[in-house]
Amino acid sequence: MRFAYPLLSRLRPVALVAAALLGSLNLAHAGLFEDDEARRAILELRTQRTQDTDALNAKIAALTAQVDQLKRSLLDMNAQMEQLRTEQARQRGSEEVLVRDVTELQRKQKDVQGAFDERVRKLEPQSVTQDGKTFKVDPEEKRLFDDALARLRAADFAGGAAGLNGLMARYPATGYKESVLYWLGNAQYGLRDYKESISAFKQLLDRAPDHARAPEALLSIANCFGELKDMDSSRKALELLIKQYPQTEAAQAARDRLLTMPAPVSEKKRKAHN
Repeated sequence: MRFAYPLLSRLRPVALVAAALLGSLNLAHAGLFEDDEARRAILELRTQRTQDTDALNAKIAALTAQVDQLKRSLLDMNAQMEQLRTEQARQRGSEEVLVRDVTELQRKQKDVQGAFDERVRKLEPQSVTQDGKTFKVDPEEKRLFDDALARLRAADFAGGAAGLNGLMARYPATGYKESVLYWLGNAQYGLRDYKESISAFKQLLDRAPDHARAPEALLSIANCFGELKDMDSSRKALELLIKQYPQTEAAQAARDRLLTMPAPVSEKKRKAHN
């Protein structure tokens, strides 16, 4: 036992050293294990980051492609819009030209229609009222009558008479006939052609004894006979005027004229005989 105890005593330090060495080996092994795990973790992290970076780059590339596509689309759209604006401007210009052309065409059409209507109006018979009588006349017929009267009012008796005779020759059935005869009688009176004047007035009375100018025609006949120094015929015309148209101004003028006229030759002879 004494021999064993010292041996144990000598072996204890060796065991302690061995245990210490074993512990150090375990610690070293544990450290090596931890480094491997760390490296693996770092490698995995690097791998993950690489993958994430690649994915991000892929997304960025995709987004960049989409942005480029969008830019191209916008450029195309802008080009189309510019083309559309150009086309619209051209169409507006065309529309303005068209509106201008249509307006001008409408104006010309209106002028043509107006000219046509004027020509038709000049050709169509129109209603006139002359000396209380209403009738239809051609525009040229009316023009001839108005022109003849204008000449008479200007004391152009020859021109007036020629115009009235021309009217009668061109329009023998004219509704102006009675008025033409009356004014023709006045024209002949102005020309001192009293017999022709009496003839025109008598034609009026024979044709239309109820005409508005009939009383004046009888008074003018009396004047013509007076100019011819045929006072008996003049008196008879005045007396007939008073008898047939007693309420007219011409009849009153006839009464006044009779008061100043000398007695008829037959009356003078009768008084002389008595």
